[in-house]
Amino acid sequence: LLQLRLLDIRSDRNILFSFLIYNLVSLPDFSLKMKVQLVVLLLFLTLSLAFEYKLEIRTGWKNNAGTDGDVFAKIEGKKGSFVNFKKIDNPHRNDFLKGQIDTFTAHSMEDIGKIKCLILSTNSRDKWMLDKAVAWRSGSTEKSYFYNQGTFLSSEPREGVSQLKLCEQGTQTYYITTTTSTDRDGGSDNIYPRLRISGKIGKKNPTAMTGYLFDPRRNNFEKGRQDTFVFQGLTDVGRIKCIEITADGDDKWLFEMIEVHSQDRRHPAYFRNEQEVWLSTDPREGVSTLKLCS
Repeated sequence: LLQLRLLDIRSDRNILFSFLIYNLVSLPDFSLKMKVQLVVLLLFLTLSLAFEYKLEIRTGWKNNAGTDGDVFAKIEGKKGSFVNFKKIDNPHRNDFLKGQIDTFTAHSMEDIGKIKCLILSTNSRDKWMLDKAVAWRSGSTEKSYFYNQGTFLSSEPREGVSQLKLCEQGTQTYYITTTTSTDRDGGSDNIYPRLRISGKIGKKNPTAMTGYLFDPRRNNFEKGRQDTFVFQGLTDVGRIKCIEITADGDDKWLFEMIEVHSQDRRHPAYFRNEQEVWLSTDPREGVSTLKLCS
């Protein structure tokens, strides 16, 4: 075992793993007890040298967003490798409740680099809706953010998709402030809006997609009130030109103005609802999608 000193165990974990296995099987004179001790040592070193990855999942707030079904997850890095979380489950905890945040851990002998995509799948007919996910390697300050666009996960094709792949858009942070109308019925507690932000950088017209505008710490979109939402890990669209707001809830909402700015560009863009268009998934009450340009 002194030969372990010849190995750079931090830079080549596969060599270390192979070395221990080789020594384990090539020592016929070792007692069973000694071989068991070597196996324990191997497992200990494998776990202590492995990279730890975290996955934070937030279930949506819409009706029927939660599930008791099985959910599987893996993350993909820019180096082309994966970390498989397998079935994500916390023992003795009811995961994936509506609006709940659950955190899961996986280990890998390989550093997969910057996390770029999250792949979720299920074999359950009990549908589930992810709102937002955050993934990172323990000890790193670099996190990757993933936002769902209203898609349910389900093995039943009429309910949703059995596999959902979400990829990080970028590294920009956006601040979105909504002003709800003072109209008597202008407020809403079940509207679930999300934004597509479009802009201009040179000849390019990039877009960024937010998750749902929802703050669980307060009652959102009350009559005459402002609400601010923060989204990290989005595309940098440059100068903000337009927004397209989509409502997924079964209520109606009337807003006066939406203000948007990025962390790098402090000058906000203002979008006023001058025509007083109501948002609603019910066509008798309003429109489900509204595009405004500055």
